[in-house]
Amino acid sequence: MDHSATFARLFARLVWLLLREPANVDEQKVTLRALVTMSRSSAVRLEMRQGTIAANDVELPAALPGVAELRERMTALGVRAVEADAGAAAADLLGAARRLAEVPGAAPGPSVHFVSATPASTISVSAVAPPSEDESEPEEDSEPEEDSEPEEEPAVEVPEAARAAKPDPPAAPPPPPPENRVLPRADGLFEHFAAPRDAAGSPAALLERFDAATGATLLTRLLDELVRVAETAVRKGDVALATEIFHRIVARERRVQDADARRAFMLTIRRLSRSAVLRAVAQGLVRAPAQREQELAVLARTGEDGADALIDQLVHAEERAERRVYFDALLELRAGVPTLLHMLGDPRWFAARNAAVLLGELGAPEAEQPLSELLHHDDERVRHAATISLMRLGTSRSMPAIEQALHDGAPQIRMQAAAVLVERRAEAKAEPLLRALETEKDDEVKAAFYLALGRFATPEAVERLIAAAQPERGLFRKKPVALRIAAIQALATAGTPPALDALVALQGDRERDVQQAAVAALEEKVRTKADPGTAGAQETGKNRTF
Repeated sequence: MDHSATFARLFARLVWLLLREPANVDEQKVTLRALVTMSRSSAVRLEMRQGTIAANDVELPAALPGVAELRERMTALGVRAVEADAGAAAADLLGAARRLAEVPGAAPGPSVHFVSATPASTISVSAVAPPSEDESEPEEDSEPEEDSEPEEEPAVEVPEAARAAKPDPPAAPPPPPPENRVLPRADGLFEHFAAPRDAAGSPAALLERFDAATGATLLTRLLDELVRVAETAVRKGDVALATEIFHRIVARERRVQDADARRAFMLTIRRLSRSAVLRAVAQGLVRAPAQREQELAVLARTGEDGADALIDQLVHAEERAERRVYFDALLELRAGVPTLLHMLGDPRWFAARNAAVLLGELGAPEAEQPLSELLHHDDERVRHAATISLMRLGTSRSMPAIEQALHDGAPQIRMQAAAVLVERRAEAKAEPLLRALETEKDDEVKAAFYLALGRFATPEAVERLIAAAQPERGLFRKKPVALRIAAIQALATAGTPPALDALVALQGDRERDVQQAAVAALEEKVRTKADPGTAGAQETGKNRTF
């Protein structure tokens, strides 16, 4: 069965997609695969005939999708025929369609006759043949043929013996075979159909040619060669070379102005982003740290694909130092939120924790609900990360999360919640801290709560601190000295008149350590009052602490 019409329709569709929807890579792949399948049955010749296209001598209806546009492209570019061998290679089919789609439809230059110069190529393209010498018009000032005919000379008889002795004149050498030569055109139309040439010399030489190249056609071919070299480098474990090639492509893209060339760069970067090359660039942060700037530039250009590659390395990194490298790179890129949101449900505690921490650092408001659900996670470390991240988001759910964290089962989470509450004291109140103190049993957490109350410095907070700094009433009851000293330091931070009066009274306390703490706190207040600049510096330092 002849599938030439189906082949022609698919080829026209591929040209149309490359021309009209260059970003629709998935549809292009589907069409190309179908085209390769159709080409296996037999060879197909698409030929222009009096304004129509014939596939294997059968004219195609112009109403078929894409046929009319393919005809326009072939007419505008002076292409007479496209021939595909049986079992044509996908790369050759794509190359032919790409050139028909990418070259602007300007008036063609000198007509040429082209046949693929490479025997291994499965596609050949012919342009309108130039007029032969026999069809050329005679020059105007040439003499008529009858006038220029030479007069006949009398025949001279030659003896038969002499003719036998005289050697025959040497035979004229046969004419050289006609060359399948491509005449140059200004837009390099047929250069892309030639077989891809190997890069001359080393990868460094190829990169030099790439940096110096101009024109969409040449750049497209060099980009294809660079992709092959980069993929080969990855297979050989040469991460540095793969990174260098990818970075040079990204850097050159910013300087390209031509629309066709920019599209070629965009498609090349997309192709590299979906291959092992991008993963190798991400791994290079650990394996080739000297190229960190180049690696980050590539990962930033590839957006979410680059972030996903980093996250994948972060999740599978075994060493803490490696995870830190990938973690810092993600923060610097500030990307990958969708993948991180998905990772919050990872059954591995460290993956969920890392994702929660990163979402808090990135300040992603869409993470509010998923992070809230992690507050009930079985692992304390995950709950801690989710709590801190929620508090950093500053969203509507963050304040209830902070108040809930003041009663968490983990002491570190309760202390961290108090510190974050202080950071947001402009919108927060001291009441949640006061309520949490009523049930708090851990002395270290109590001390952290006291210091937080000193930063609020509300009348209720100061009153509670004064009570905490006073000695315990009763013969057999005694407060821990460390807690009383923490309350004294908080009173000094509050600095209100009632707080200062309490410090003066505590200078006569029976506990020597308490006396010294009260004296030191008052002396510090005197110094900071005399030097406001010192006070400002200390306040800044305290903000950093919490």
